[in-house]
Amino acid sequence: MQLYPKPRKKSVMPTDYKTKILVAAIKVFAQKGYVNTTMSDIAIHAKVGIGTLYNYFKNKDDLLLQCMKKVVDDEISIIQAEAEPIKDPIERLYDFFVRHAELVVAKPYIAKFLVVELRQSESFYKRNPSFNPMQYYLDYIAKLLQKAMDKGRIRTFDVTALSYIIFGAMDMLLTQWFISGKTLELKPLIQNIRTILGMGLLEDKKR
Repeated sequence: MQLYPKPRKKSVMPTDYKTKILVAAIKVFAQKGYVNTTMSDIAIHAKVGIGTLYNYFKNKDDLLLQCMKKVVDDEISIIQAEAEPIKDPIERLYDFFVRHAELVVAKPYIAKFLVVELRQSESFYKRNPSFNPMQYYLDYIAKLLQKAMDKGRIRTFDVTALSYIIFGAMDMLLTQWFISGKTLELKPLIQNIRTILGMGLLEDKKR
């Protein structure tokens, strides 16, 4: 006769190894850079065996590509969705960049990952011609600018050129924020860039 019931086994949720590895990889890539990072580094940081790593990812290139997709899906797409209710496309674009600034301040490793990993070697791009995360931003900016032009919110410009100007300013701002040791105040600078772009560079009497 059994006096004490057997203890029930605790139900353990299955580990999502792929997500665990991606999160670890983003942080390691941000810390060491793509070139200096090995698959072993990522396996150690993720606390998984190297075999488990290769069960989910073919190689380091594949891992980086999926890391970028995760950042876009989990972070960038969310702040885009949060800005979506704003009807004015220019205000929506401004809100997107403010939220982006809040994201990188809250998660600095995301900022370093975007700053470092957007700039890969020529050989990496030759191996992965479809990898162009900058285009994701450029397309989003161009879409909002075109809407603003169609609505008469802003004057008609070359959308591609203006998208490069805006993205370039934001990319440089993010890079300088990181290089400066996170001492730059991002929101005021974003507001000032917005004002300059909105008002133009000509003096009032020359407009």
